Amino acid sequence: MTTKSLDRRTVLRGLLATGGAVTIPLPLLEIMLNDNGTALAQTGAPVAVPYVTWFFGNGSLPGKWKPAATGSGAEWTLSPQLQPIADFKSHLTVISGLTNKCVIGGIEHPTGSSGATTGGPLNGNAVKGKSIDQIVADVTGSGVDFKSIQVGITPATPGGPQDSLHSVSHRGPSARNDAEYDPKKLFTKLFMDGTTPTTPGTPEPMPDAMAKLNAVKKSMLDSCLADGQALQKKLGANDRQRVEEHLEAIRRIELRLQSSPTGNPGGGTTKPAACSSPVAPAAAADSRSEAPPGVNTAMAELSTLALACERTRVLTYMFSLPAAHVYYRHLDTDMNADFHDTICHGDAGDQSNQPRVDKGVMYAMKCLNEFLTNFKNTTFGASTLLDASLIYVTSDTAWGKIHTKEEWPVLLLGKAGGKLKGDAHHNYPGDNLSKALLTVAKLMGSSITEIGADNGKVNATLSGIA
Repeated sequence: MTTKSLDRRTVLRGLLATGGAVTIPLPLLEIMLNDNGTALAQTGAPVAVPYVTWFFGNGSLPGKWKPAATGSGAEWTLSPQLQPIADFKSHLTVISGLTNKCVIGGIEHPTGSSGATTGGPLNGNAVKGKSIDQIVADVTGSGVDFKSIQVGITPATPGGPQDSLHSVSHRGPSARNDAEYDPKKLFTKLFMDGTTPTTPGTPEPMPDAMAKLNAVKKSMLDSCLADGQALQKKLGANDRQRVEEHLEAIRRIELRLQSSPTGNPGGGTTKPAACSSPVAPAAAADSRSEAPPGVNTAMAELSTLALACERTRVLTYMFSLPAAHVYYRHLDTDMNADFHDTICHGDAGDQSNQPRVDKGVMYAMKCLNEFLTNFKNTTFGASTLLDASLIYVTSDTAWGKIHTKEEWPVLLLGKAGGKLKGDAHHNYPGDNLSKALLTVAKLMGSSITEIGADNGKVNATLSGIA
């Protein structure tokens, strides 16, 4: 029988051939938790709830997004545009009927994005307050490597001056957090301690220098493997299996580094199992404003690892930015057009019938499905990362064609460590969107009593969610 004595901040340690130190974080293991799996054994502190803002630009088709019936369980069914995440109905809370009261005519996307993430309109070109991810980070962001992380799939944007068009994460007025769009750079930030491969466009190292580089990386991995093998003696069967997976994944990295002269091998991907798959992604950053599937796959895996390893507890995932001028060419022959200008605004139809808009929204939801699948397949303490997390999904408009502000798209996913029941659709006709933000803040343990500014300011939460 094992003793509950391992500190949550335990890492695998090693020494580089150069004498430098390296650390690799461990997943949340049973030995770190109390008998119920709800708190850290050493300190008694509750297991922190990971948080994600998952944002997609250009809205939905409200007539195909909103479920027909409210209720829980068998009382309601998924709408057509939510079918791609049908596997996660048990972890889904749909919130409908809300109005973004911050939206101002003429700058609907910027104020829509600001209202959906901060609860307030713009002050000139800048947001007025903190976005919800940063409010959460103030509660849960201490004691980890990164208070928050922002990642993006495509940098496609209308290029306007407003802060809220370029990011949905804001520390405060004129203090936005820009996303990282390159999977390889994000990998380096999270797992390579700032050691970067050769910068594209620069001369490759000479063979003897490359051999030394590979030797340094190999010694790093070998030293961490040895530390991991020593750790296994303290662990029970379940934790030993998880650490073995961790070590096997590190060995896979070593083999891939040995087979690739740049340290960035091409080829397939490896599904993450908590912290056990820190494999350098092959996907390059999106340079054609396409939000390609390969970038989403890489960023979804890296985001999962960042949260499961507790490199951070707060993450913003910008699938596409507000009013994104993205081209979903890979979806169909008729999709080689600006999704914002030509498709959303130009195509005929109503809130239930714009076929090309529907294709774009369905693609975003399929990418959300991939993100959620990683969370579901990742052990986190006594449950899964999806059970443990709270994911807030929203956009910068309701119906993009004419910038409606009613029936704003809002989803909550995950169980928030038991605080959310899931499998429910709640309708709040005409209520203020900012109440969803305050509800999220309260679920995440914030002590704030109000959120937002001007027409978006509220001091009440949505009833019946938790």
